[in-house]
Amino acid sequence: MNNPQDFQQEFLRRLDDPFSLSRLFDFLPEVYFWAKNEQGQFIKVNRSMLAKWGCEREEEMVGKNDYDFAPHDLAEQYLEEDRRVMEGGVPIVNQAWLVPDYRGQLRWYLCSKTPLWGDGGKVIGSAGAMRDYRKAGDVLEPYQEMQQVVDRVLAHYAQRIEIQHLADILHLSVSQFDRKFKQVFQITPQQFILRVRVHAACQALTSTDQSIVQIAHRTGFYDHSYFTKQFRHAMGMTPTAYRKKYRRELGGAEGGMTNDE
Repeated sequence: MNNPQDFQQEFLRRLDDPFSLSRLFDFLPEVYFWAKNEQGQFIKVNRSMLAKWGCEREEEMVGKNDYDFAPHDLAEQYLEEDRRVMEGGVPIVNQAWLVPDYRGQLRWYLCSKTPLWGDGGKVIGSAGAMRDYRKAGDVLEPYQEMQQVVDRVLAHYAQRIEIQHLADILHLSVSQFDRKFKQVFQITPQQFILRVRVHAACQALTSTDQSIVQIAHRTGFYDHSYFTKQFRHAMGMTPTAYRKKYRRELGGAEGGMTNDE
């Protein structure tokens, strides 16, 4: 046999339809697959991706980018990650994302992305796949073990959440729970709770006219200054700056704001 890579490429060049292999993703309903060009425009998506964004035909997504479907703040994060993958030329494997669907419902996904090479060794785009940890069976068993914990946080992030109570769900000590959670998600339980709260605050800032103080309380931050500090650390700007930037892009009003600078 020749060099395995040459052997593989020789066969792939014989394919009349370069997308024929990717159509297998249509038979994996727990997998959300897409490919994008270097501008971040969708070139190929599977049925799960179409359903996720409320589309029926692939033509509704091809040529568009994340800004056409996701909230602008999240779209910017997705496209920035695509740029890092393309510029670095290195895949990102099993990164955890909180992703809303077209109705705004949050779900926890594991996302892997890889650069796409072409034109004589240049990166010409990226491809990715997400898996809903609740649907993927034994492949994601470690994540499924954490399902009750994740669901508890998503349902009650606005309330005080004790790590002891989360550990009790899995019948673990706090130290055992902390180690296991970090092994699965690469972040601590406290960081996960904070991430969920900040994400919920982002949605409230861009979709409601509630004041910064109201949003802080609504998303589980009972101290205004602590909320501002944590939000700035996570998002790189204050809640007020975030609202001004993304509400302007969405064409919404900017009422109900409180100075948090």
